[in-house]
Amino acid sequence: MPPSDLNPGDRVVELAALVISAAVATGAVASAWILWLIKKSWLASAGALIAGAVIGFLAGQLVGRVLYHTGGNTTVVKVGSASLSSTIRAGLAGGVVTALAVAVLAVLIFSARSQASSLFGVAIGCGVVLGILFACLGSLL
Repeated sequence: MPPSDLNPGDRVVELAALVISAAVATGAVASAWILWLIKKSWLASAGALIAGAVIGFLAGQLVGRVLYHTGGNTTVVKVGSASLSSTIRAGLAGGVVTALAVAVLAVLIFSARSQASSLFGVAIGCGVVLGILFACLGSLL
């Protein structure tokens, strides 16, 4: 959205922050769910929840910086239904990239190549659902 469409006091969504939020949530939920599928242990899943949030934060920082920071400025859109196309792209970028990272790490660390398709399915499903959820909440609230 061009800066001329924004007025002082307008509510905006910072797209890089949306990417990070979706990535942290996706990393936490997907890694906990994946580790439950692999180990069937609540304690391991709780640990994976925290580790996945850290992985999501790092992935979200990277994606947000690459896609939505230019020359010291960050991309923002005005809150409202017109911003859904931008926020959905940002939410999906953070969610899906983090989901892929978590799934790849789980397959490599736990040697779960036989379960790889189900692990990737769970992770990408979490990334898509949480990315769209955060996008809708960010642009409409």
